[in-house]
Amino acid sequence: MRIELSDFPRLSIEQGTGGKAKDPSKSFSDTLKEVVNSTNAQVKEADKMALSLAKGENGNIHETMIAMQKADLNLRLLVAATNKIIEGYNQLLQLR
Repeated sequence: MRIELSDFPRLSIEQGTGGKAKDPSKSFSDTLKEVVNSTNAQVKEADKMALSLAKGENGNIHETMIAMQKADLNLRLLVAATNKIIEGYNQLLQLR
């Protein structure tokens, strides 16, 4: 199983340099929900693969470990982004 750059969702502010066309009607909250759902799906898939490996149904430890690492990285990125969003919100509240 190859790890591609497109496997990791990104939050970016780049104008037109991404591979996908930007949807102008898509809000920040929609993007955040999409990233949370994607991360959740990857974590669930990694858990399912680990459980199937533990049961002996799937003998491919390499793909299981790669899926678990990808899910872990995405989850850490999501937590870091969430912490930064909360920190920014708190700073905005202090400006008032």
